[in-house]
Amino acid sequence: MTSSLKPLVAVLLLILTIAQISCNDNDNENDDDSNSDCENTVCTLEFRNIIVSVKDQNQNPIALDSFEVINIQNGTDMTIPLSSSELVSSKQQGQYPLVNDNSLGVNQERQIRFKGFINNQEAISSTYTVSTDCCHINLVSGDLNLTF
Repeated sequence: MTSSLKPLVAVLLLILTIAQISCNDNDNENDDDSNSDCENTVCTLEFRNIIVSVKDQNQNPIALDSFEVINIQNGTDMTIPLSSSELVSSKQQGQYPLVNDNSLGVNQERQIRFKGFINNQEAISSTYTVSTDCCHINLVSGDLNLTF
């Protein structure tokens, strides 16, 4: 082995050793704390959004005047706020945020309802189940492509 590779190999071995030592084997423990289950989880750096697409029969985007996302269990408004330029873009594309990685805590599941309004009247509504793991939001059920 060349002398220039020896320090690199030593550092790599040190990192692998530290990673192995720092890992906990929780297979035999019955731990109900969901945050502790995520202690050693390595997450990607991506930020996930789940988007609802609202289109007409001809697949043209529908511009809603407003929309809201409601937690069905407790009635809490979970709507992701949009800047005026983001709202204009959403209307042009007919795509509206349902939830993102900041919407729920770790290891949770919620039933939510998306409501879209035109002229202050509810024009479209759909129910979803979403969940989180240690890192990201996930769609459990519901159709993200709505036809108006």
